[in-house]
Amino acid sequence: MKRTLLCLFLCFSLFLPQVVRAEETIDELKNTIAELDKKILELGKAKDTLANQITLLNSQVSLTLLKVSQTESSIKITETEIIDLGGKISVLDTSLNQLSSKFIAEIIENYKLSKKYSGLSIFVSHNFNEFWQQYKYISLIQKNSQDSLMNMETVRLNYDTQKQQKQKKQQELEALKVRLADQKNSLTKQKLTKANLLEVTKNNEATYQKLKAEAQSELEALQTAVFDGKRTVKKGDQLGIMGNTGFSYGAHLHFGLYNLTEGGLSSFSYPNDIDASGFLNAHSWPMKDYIITQGRGHTKYSSMYSDGFHHGIDMASNTNKTLYAVEDGVAYFFRDKYPGRRVGNGNHVKLFHADGKMTLYLHLDKFYK
Repeated sequence: MKRTLLCLFLCFSLFLPQVVRAEETIDELKNTIAELDKKILELGKAKDTLANQITLLNSQVSLTLLKVSQTESSIKITETEIIDLGGKISVLDTSLNQLSSKFIAEIIENYKLSKKYSGLSIFVSHNFNEFWQQYKYISLIQKNSQDSLMNMETVRLNYDTQKQQKQKKQQELEALKVRLADQKNSLTKQKLTKANLLEVTKNNEATYQKLKAEAQSELEALQTAVFDGKRTVKKGDQLGIMGNTGFSYGAHLHFGLYNLTEGGLSSFSYPNDIDASGFLNAHSWPMKDYIITQGRGHTKYSSMYSDGFHHGIDMASNTNKTLYAVEDGVAYFFRDKYPGRRVGNGNHVKLFHADGKMTLYLHLDKFYK
């Protein structure tokens, strides 16, 4: 047992300095991350200029890089802890096997002695001293057996505890690896957003302000569209023709999905869309022979929007410009308040479905009411 404890102590002594150094690194990273968070918050309140946007994006990239380093350090610590626990478990397993073998041997010896020296030994012994020596030997064997049993139970409990801790650490490691993958994915998107912003604006402040104003007008015009009637539609019914009414560079359909009921129409908010890909694949797509020209999320042009996010999917077709209802529902038709002007979302449809979802169709050239 002493040998087992010594092995465990040596394992922990070798492992401890590595953990301390790694934890010191993580603490330093936490402090730097807190400082960058504060800087990003301040930049978010600053005047919206191209220079400030670039600085903000650079800070976000730096912050994500630090978080990646922090997660990688946590992964190293956890991996080292798992290796250490594996070593402890191996030592305990060996010790448990040795104690089990010793205990079994003592039980066998005890059984043999009990057969050899029965309770009548005192009467058959040549003298009392001989009996007393036999009695002490048997008692010693029994005590050793009891000690071995207790030691074995202690080691077994420790063994079970270490195995549970290792399992927990392995789960933590998997969660850290998922977090690291997400952080690296965010880092890629942030770098792409910066590159796209510089490409679209040509690193020119005037171009940035112009594009930003145009993008913002699309959102504002959506709130002031004029209601032009409604009707019940079936899945696959024609809603209209793809166009470029409103603020649109080239004919296309902007499609969005929202958690919104017909009764909540007045509370519609353009940025509150949800990912539509699963919904579309489960039901149907609004166009045939289409190509996707811009996806949802952080895209080449999304930095022009106030929240830097493209809320929906843009698609177009050169062969079939008809738009179809993706599912049964009640279609509300809206016309742009400023027809003929390249602002807002042009003619559009809000289609409410029985499952509490609403699909949005923007920039229509023509309605089928």
